[in-house]
Amino acid sequence: MSDISVKVFQAVVAGAAADGVAPAELLAAAGVDPGDLADPDMRFPRAIEARLWSEAARLVRDDGFGLRLAQRLPVGSLGALGFAVRSSATLGEAYARVARYLRVVAIGPSLEIQIDGDVARLRHEPPRSSPAPSRHAVEFFLGNLVVLARRGADPAFTPRAARFRHAAPARVDEHRRLFGAGLRFGEAHDELVIERAFLARPQAHAEPLLCEVLDQHLASLAAALPAEASFLARARAAIAAELAHGEPALPAIAARLRMSPRSLQRRLKEEGTSLSSVLDRLRADLAARYLSESRDAISEIAFLLGFSEVSTFHRAFKRWTGVTPAAYRRGAGRPPRELPRAATRHPSNSTS
Repeated sequence: MSDISVKVFQAVVAGAAADGVAPAELLAAAGVDPGDLADPDMRFPRAIEARLWSEAARLVRDDGFGLRLAQRLPVGSLGALGFAVRSSATLGEAYARVARYLRVVAIGPSLEIQIDGDVARLRHEPPRSSPAPSRHAVEFFLGNLVVLARRGADPAFTPRAARFRHAAPARVDEHRRLFGAGLRFGEAHDELVIERAFLARPQAHAEPLLCEVLDQHLASLAAALPAEASFLARARAAIAAELAHGEPALPAIAARLRMSPRSLQRRLKEEGTSLSSVLDRLRADLAARYLSESRDAISEIAFLLGFSEVSTFHRAFKRWTGVTPAAYRRGAGRPPRELPRAATRHPSNSTS
């Protein structure tokens, strides 16, 4: 599974369209398949999200595109999370729900709420793995936190400070209007600093019963998502799951990753590899492991790795290692033991 919910992509496309940019033009510039936006469960790699933000800002010709989008985004645009945040009893509870369920919308970045004396720091932590988030995405995120306070608790709300890691864009008038005099760029963190007491402010649209239902729904959505992992690690896992059905096919791998086949090929190219290369490396790694640590017959290992013919596996293994599977097993130097199966498919006729 990839990192960014389709809802974010839909919001960016809708925001650009409101400024006169045709969705087809933006999606083509960002390299996004228009059909992918119709799937409510679709998720995209972070690199493609960054490209979408960049192209949207370029086509709209607006250095503050992310900020303006945050201010006009309807509450339901981000799904259940938006409604849960709006329905929270206090502003502090609303921010806590953003922190708890952010991964439903975006896996990787996080919101940390730090209390420091009489102030609270709402800190956006970027993903641990590359690529870095888009400047516009970060500004959209912190802008949303300000808009949330203004819509729910106080229309005149302004943070004590707003700090960004990135350098100041060419124009910052929209930034100053939203964040106030405490705006700073080139800082150590992306964060808002607000009065601690403001977290206790009641929200105008609080609905405790609705919040309870939405919490349960968001918790189930978050639990179904994987822990953050590199794209190639997720691709390998998807390919390994498909080995049970024989030679892994591009459409099936893409479906497991909730991507279109074309998007998968493009993302693999961005990583400097291809489906055939990842599959070949995975098979080589699994073959060495099975031969070293299992009692499975060589013919069975061939089928577990998706080879339709044992002879094809023999040739591939010799290409990988320079020796036959039998010779590799004899020289492994470790007593064999049973391993969990990578697949359950078994050959009908096999000999080792």
